[in-house]
Amino acid sequence: MSVHENLSVINDQKIKEKNFVNHYLTFRQQRGDRNTDPDTYSVGGELLSIGLRQSLKKGQNLGTFIEACRARLAQRIDEPEFLDLLEAMYFANDASGLFEVSPDFMLFKSGSSNSGNTKHVGEVLSGLLAESRTSIQAGGNNVNFLEHEILDEFKKIIDSFEPENKIASYLPFLADNFAKDFKLLCQYSGYMMHGLKAFIALYNFLYSSQLALNINSWKSEPESKPLFFILDTEKASTERKQVRSAVQELREKVADLFPMLSALEYLNQPDCKSATRYPLWAIRAYLQECSSSDREDLVNRLSIFLENYRDSRKLSPWVDPIAASDEILNAILMTSKEIFSKPGSGQLTVKKKVVSAFENEVARHFIQNRRRGGNVLTINQDYLLLLTNLAVGSESRLQFQRLIEEFQARGVWFDLQSQQALIEFYERVGNLERMSDSGDAVYVRKTI
Repeated sequence: MSVHENLSVINDQKIKEKNFVNHYLTFRQQRGDRNTDPDTYSVGGELLSIGLRQSLKKGQNLGTFIEACRARLAQRIDEPEFLDLLEAMYFANDASGLFEVSPDFMLFKSGSSNSGNTKHVGEVLSGLLAESRTSIQAGGNNVNFLEHEILDEFKKIIDSFEPENKIASYLPFLADNFAKDFKLLCQYSGYMMHGLKAFIALYNFLYSSQLALNINSWKSEPESKPLFFILDTEKASTERKQVRSAVQELREKVADLFPMLSALEYLNQPDCKSATRYPLWAIRAYLQECSSSDREDLVNRLSIFLENYRDSRKLSPWVDPIAASDEILNAILMTSKEIFSKPGSGQLTVKKKVVSAFENEVARHFIQNRRRGGNVLTINQDYLLLLTNLAVGSESRLQFQRLIEEFQARGVWFDLQSQQALIEFYERVGNLERMSDSGDAVYVRKTI
């Protein structure tokens, strides 16, 4: 369904008692002290399914597959003791050994987790991949002849399909980089299985932080906004204002996410499962481009919705004049912020809990307290090497300034002091090349 079709029925939308967000957000309210990472295999399985255009045939699951493998291997092996050994190697403990043979087996886990956290992360990241329409080719597996038998059995239970994406990407610039990076990861099966958990955590943070930094810039298509990190071995001295202010500024932007996305739900037919969901900037772009008669009609419909929205939340009527499409969108979004800012209200509590969930679940790998320096965004050696490998991509090496640009394109920014620290780090770990015939040019190699 188009933006026009969604907005044409907005007057029919019943304003629900509770505010809700069903799309575009990877986290919700923090409900306890326990912080858990998303299930790697479940999210990885969803991504592989979208990228490979493959899914399990109807009726197939891990249990039926294991039984088929046991029968197949029993025909080729005469010694029962060896079969027991294979059982322990591949099929024991929920078949944990299988997932070390090939990433393909994560298709068994695709979307299988009951965790809300895993579900939200999987939906958003697989949406980024589906939006880019990137097709993935898995790298070859270095397997023995028995594992080859298991993979042959696996191919018998796989079907092809064409993914359908009903959610337009909020961050197209990041979707393109995510697809490119996941495609690279899939070319190195061993590295993928080793780094997939960190890859998901990194992109969960990059997506969520860039969504927060772009949410109020709904009059234009999102772009990578500056967000300054330091290496975890660096000092956050007082003159580094961009570094020291990053967490506080990000926290303030995150606070707007739940209110504004809850208003966006009503612009996308929340009760219609077949409706396509569009981001705020795409809805605004449509209202700018449509005919004047369509725009006037939709502004009138949105104005009636605004009146109902404010009345349902016991807010006084909107008094500022509304004639243009930007004015009505701004009024709806300002109303959503007003709802979540009432002192002592449950909505204000929800907003605070959502911000806590971002800090303690999504950003906990990247926010570090430096006591007198306050909270700063840091990146440790493991995440830095992963990010470097992704940014260098299909090249064997990348000129240093181009590498910095690739970092920025993914939402990771470094000031000049950190850039010097990066060069020293790459030199120390041995993946820096200084070109004697090209002045000060330095190149960074990837480690895969």
